[in-house]
Amino acid sequence: MGQYLMAPAASHLSPGLPSRFFAALVVLFLLGPIAIAGIVAFSSGDRMEFPIPGFSLRWFAIALSKPQYIEGLTASVMIGVGDAILATVAGTGAALALNHYRFRGQSVVRALVMLPIAMPAIVLGLGLLFTLAVYDMQPGLLAGVLGHAVLGVPYVVAMVTAALSNYDRSVERASLNLGVGPARTFFRITLPLIRGGVIAGAVSAFLISFDNISLSLFITRGDTLPLRLMQQLLAYADPSVAAISTLLVLGSLAGMMLLLPLLLRKR
Repeated sequence: MGQYLMAPAASHLSPGLPSRFFAALVVLFLLGPIAIAGIVAFSSGDRMEFPIPGFSLRWFAIALSKPQYIEGLTASVMIGVGDAILATVAGTGAALALNHYRFRGQSVVRALVMLPIAMPAIVLGLGLLFTLAVYDMQPGLLAGVLGHAVLGVPYVVAMVTAALSNYDRSVERASLNLGVGPARTFFRITLPLIRGGVIAGAVSAFLISFDNISLSLFITRGDTLPLRLMQQLLAYADPSVAAISTLLVLGSLAGMMLLLPLLLRKR
């Protein structure tokens, strides 16, 4: 009797044709621009147009031979790696302090740590530019690393805080009571337990830095890859921009395929 009563509810919750159609529209809306850019990258024409007049691979060779793209990619990777390291160290420490200890004004400190995400990008970029002058620094790679780390720290704090939601501090206290030092306890006990959140925060900080335009306009010399692509679009929008963008998408997919077996193995 109970099985017959549960059958209508199960059929009611099953996805129907309208739900699948709506989901397909959402996927098309999200992936459509990427697919169009990928098609334009194989254009045989001399300008960006869709539909393309024919298929050719020459724009990939042109994109890989342009020094401004190679230099921009190198600068973006250097800034992204430096930002990921600084943001991961600072964000992990901030998350541990906010999770482990109770002090007056803790909610205010937490809000200030997450403030760079809520601030308008133009305001944050101008503020960082004025801050560089205070420390007698010029826009460049070092300024880009420090500035992007300001934006990356909140993402690391959010990821590590989520990893700490199920963290049992009794294991850490037991290690300390047995005479193990705080540094060794962190690397042998705490870090392995929150490693997933730390890695997710580091990857998020790198991706936010690599794709950033608003901050890079103010604190770098315009030598990052997104700024080089924007300059190319403003000067002469040829399919080489779509070609280098397609290569970045393929590189991201390859990175996901490499990380997927590691995640499944850990699981």
